[in-house]
Amino acid sequence: MAQTFGFSQDELKLLLVAVRHMRRTFAQARKIAPEPQPAAEAYAKLYDDLFEKLRDMVGPVPDQIEDVLEG
Repeated sequence: MAQTFGFSQDELKLLLVAVRHMRRTFAQARKIAPEPQPAAEAYAKLYDDLFEKLRDMVGPVPDQIEDVLEG
């Protein structure tokens, strides 16, 4: 499937890590916001959904990368 879009497996893994970083950024913002921000929550959901799609496309990842993704 990754080849259909022109991505190598390594490129997909890099995208997955980048999306994970954005998810962490939104998680941190949620902790310090005095109340939920609807626009931020909508973007956070988009990143969560994208993470899951990329995760499915990547398939199995080495244990050391798995720890980074889930950490």
